Amino acid sequence: MHEIKTARIRQRLSTELILLLLGSAIVFSQELLPQPPPPLRYRFNVLTPMRDGVRLAANLYLPEKEGKYPVILIRTPYGKGREQQDALYFAARGYAVLVQDVRGRNDSDGEWYPWVNEGNDGYDTIEWAAKQPWSNGKVVTYGASYLGMDQWQAAGQDPPHLSAMVPIVAPADPYFGVFHPGGAFEYATMLTWNFINSRRTDLLPAIPLVKWPDVFRHLPISETAAFSGNETTYYHDWIEHNTRDAYWAKMSWSSAATKTHVPVFNVAGWFDIFHAGGLENYRNLMQHSPPDVRNAHRLLVGPWAHGGPTQKLGDVDFGRAAAVDMRAKVVLWLDRYVKGEWNRADYDPPIELFFLGANEWRPEKSWPPPGVIAQRLYLRSQGNAAGQHGSGRLTANPPISEPPDAYTFDPQNPVPTAGGATCCDPRLVPWGPVNQNPVETRSDVLVYTSEPLESDQTVAGDTEAHLFASSSARDTDWSVRLVDVAPDGTALKLTDGILRARFRDSYEDPKLLEPGKVYEFVIRLAPIAAVFKKGHRIRVDVTSSDFPRYSRNTNTGGIPELETRFQTAKQTIYHDRARSSYIVLPVLSYR
Repeated sequence: MHEIKTARIRQRLSTELILLLLGSAIVFSQELLPQPPPPLRYRFNVLTPMRDGVRLAANLYLPEKEGKYPVILIRTPYGKGREQQDALYFAARGYAVLVQDVRGRNDSDGEWYPWVNEGNDGYDTIEWAAKQPWSNGKVVTYGASYLGMDQWQAAGQDPPHLSAMVPIVAPADPYFGVFHPGGAFEYATMLTWNFINSRRTDLLPAIPLVKWPDVFRHLPISETAAFSGNETTYYHDWIEHNTRDAYWAKMSWSSAATKTHVPVFNVAGWFDIFHAGGLENYRNLMQHSPPDVRNAHRLLVGPWAHGGPTQKLGDVDFGRAAAVDMRAKVVLWLDRYVKGEWNRADYDPPIELFFLGANEWRPEKSWPPPGVIAQRLYLRSQGNAAGQHGSGRLTANPPISEPPDAYTFDPQNPVPTAGGATCCDPRLVPWGPVNQNPVETRSDVLVYTSEPLESDQTVAGDTEAHLFASSSARDTDWSVRLVDVAPDGTALKLTDGILRARFRDSYEDPKLLEPGKVYEFVIRLAPIAAVFKKGHRIRVDVTSSDFPRYSRNTNTGGIPELETRFQTAKQTIYHDRARSSYIVLPVLSYR
C-alpha cells in the first residue's frame, strides 16, 4: 500500500492513494460497504478550476480497475467526508464518484453565499469531470436537500455532458419552496440552518448548546441570528427580501425542470419540508421532456421527513416496507439509463407512492393519479367551532345561514408547531405525523370534523382551502391543517399550508388588509396521498400561527421579522350561503 502523505488543508495536496482493501489492512464499518469490501481507488482534495479562477476541492472514488466510468457528482456545503457512504456504495458498483465542497465551504476556495454560485460552479464541474481520463463523458448529479437544489441550478444552464439527475428532497423554487411559503418566513429551519452553516465548517455539534426557545422568541427576528451567535449577511437578505423580487430571481431554479432533457429520479417524503416542490419538479419534467426521456423519469415518495427513509416517524410506525433501500433503486435505474444495461428498471412503475393511512406502496402512472375528483367539504358550525368539543362540522353540503366563527390571535401566545412537514431537527421542532389533540384544545384553533366515514376514502393530489374571512388587523396569517381522526380520537396531521394575508393576490406586490373587510383567502396545502379508513373522520383545523416553524405575524402591518411589538387580532371565518368556506380534497373516485 502506498504511504499516505499528510494533506494540509491550505496547501491542497491532492495525493492519489490506491488502497487495496484486503484482509484487515483497512477496517471499514459494516454500514459503509458490504463485506468483503471490494478494492477501490481514492484521491483526496482534487482541485477543480472554476471559470473565475476559484478552485473547488473534491474527493474522488474510483473502482479498482483502470478504465473510463460514468461519473456521479455530489456537490455539498456540509463537508465532502459526510458523503463517503454514498460514494463508496456507487464506486463499488462501477461508477466514478466525485464529492465536492461547494464554494467557500470546507476545503474549497472562494466566498460562501448560499445558492448564488451553484449554477455556474455546477456547470463547470460537470464539464470538467466529463473530460477526465477516468470518465466516459457521462455525468450524473446526485444528492439530497441543498445537494438537490444545486443540481437543479446547474441543470438550468444545460451542461452538455449532464446525463442524469437524482435530486432527493429538493424543492422547485427558493422563494416558495424554501424561505417564504405562502409569504410567511420559514423561521426555525432557516435560523438553525444559518447557525450551522455560517462558517467555513459546520457547527452542527453546537446545536444542543443554544437555548433555542429563548432564541426563537427574541425580537426582532432579524436579530436572532446574532442572538444565536452566528450573524450573516444572507440571513438578513432572506428577511428583507420578503417579496418575490429580483433577489430570488437571480438564484431561482424554478424553470430548470421545464428545460431539462435528461432522465431524472425524483425522491420526496410526505413529511419532508420540500416535498411539494419535488412533486412539482416531476410534473414539469413530464410536461416538457421529449417522449424517450419522459419514459425514464421516476418519482418515489415515502412516509419520510427530511432525514430519509425510515419505518417510524412521529407517532406512527409505518411498517417495514416504509424503510426502502433507496440507493439500490437508484443504482438499478442508473445502470439502465446511464450505463445502458437492460434490467428490470424498464418494468418498474414510473411512480411509487406510499399511501398514508393504508400504509402501503402503490404504483401510479401519473401525478396526480388519473381519476381524481375535486371534492368540496364545507366548514360549518353554530358559531363556536373553537376546540375539539365545539360545534365545528365538515360536510359535503354547503351552509345556508350559519353564524361565523371568531377567535383572538395573540402573537405572544402562538399555536406551537406540532409535527408535520418540518425541518431539520426533531429535538427543536417536531416532525412527522404527530397527534394534534393538545393544540386542538386551544380557543384560537377552529376545529371542523366530518362524521365517521362509511367506507375508505382515498385522496391523492393537491389540496387547498378557501376561507371567507376578515381580520381586525392590517395583516395576519391563516394556517390550515388536514387531519386524520382515528376512532379512538387520535388526530394525526397529514398536511398543512399557510398564507400571509398581504400576499393573497400577489407575491410581488403585497397589499395590506382593510380591517373588518371580508376577503376570500386561498391557502394551498402541500400535496398528499392518503387513505382515510372506514370509521375515521376527516378534520380541518384553522388558526393563525404555527410557531416556531413560521415567524409570528405581528398583526401590525409592518414586516413581521423587523417588528418588536405585537397587537392581537380578532379573526372571523364565515360560512353562509354567500360566503361558504371550504376545503378541496383530491378524491380518487375509483378506489
